[in-house]
Amino acid sequence: MNRPGTGHRGAPHAQRGFLLMTAVILIVTVALLATVITFLSTGNVLSSAGHANSVQALFLADSGIEFEQLRLAQNLDWYRSTSDPMPSATRNLGAGTFTVYSNLPATMLRRRIPSNVSTADICVYTIDRFPTVGNVQIEDDITGTAEFVHYTGTTASSATCGNRPALTGITPTPTGRDFAIGLVSGTAGPHARDSRVYPVTTLMDNLAVSVACVAPAQLRIADHPKFLSAGTISLDDGTGLNAEEIAYANSSRAGGVMTLKNLRRLLVTNCPGWVVGAPVTPLLVDSAFPDFEAEIVSQGAVDVTTRVERKTVQR
Repeated sequence: MNRPGTGHRGAPHAQRGFLLMTAVILIVTVALLATVITFLSTGNVLSSAGHANSVQALFLADSGIEFEQLRLAQNLDWYRSTSDPMPSATRNLGAGTFTVYSNLPATMLRRRIPSNVSTADICVYTIDRFPTVGNVQIEDDITGTAEFVHYTGTTASSATCGNRPALTGITPTPTGRDFAIGLVSGTAGPHARDSRVYPVTTLMDNLAVSVACVAPAQLRIADHPKFLSAGTISLDDGTGLNAEEIAYANSSRAGGVMTLKNLRRLLVTNCPGWVVGAPVTPLLVDSAFPDFEAEIVSQGAVDVTTRVERKTVQR
């Protein structure tokens, strides 16, 4: 016969062991929760800081655009720049910096071309971003005094040009120096100092006639590093009958092809058709109404965060 209180001697010890295990589990759980909360809080702080840096970097990039627009407005000799892109120093502003430069789609003659048969080096202000072999258009009106010229080399120091930049290896033609691109050619002749020198590429897509000037979704041209990523191209058949400017808001480059996007045909009505191989230049500058283009590229930076903005401006 058991005495009262002697039948379950092990029960109090078992309860104490169970409570100890429960306490350990609670401590571990609370520690894990604290770790998770700390991690999330730290992540939120870092995320907030990263977002703030990104916003500040964007504002700095905007500031760079404004700074460069002012610099260009005070510079009446865009195409006489001896470097392309036109450089600008990195500047401190607020908690970060901005670095800005401008790409130019053309240059100018530093020295005159004396005749239609001259194959001497063509002296220009810069050869930067021109390919080592290519075509240029000298002057604006291919139906008038302008011509296409084919060159087979470039140099930063031509003896002919006073040890300055030049297009070299000028190809002569049976009629002088003018070079035909597709079915279009101009008139070889002398050219005055400061005549504009434009890069020339070719269409890779046919462009249909459009009475309402409807633009296609995109248009491909043979890639040329001197063309801006957003800007205006010019087309001219050389007869004086058909010419057109087309604006594009952005572009992409791959495999030797530049694809122009978000197009706008600038003629109001009766846009002509254009065929593959037709010559393409950047915006041509009418001497009576100058309309130079430049593409501003600005990078804002705060710590390791950077933002880049681009803007095409005209004058």
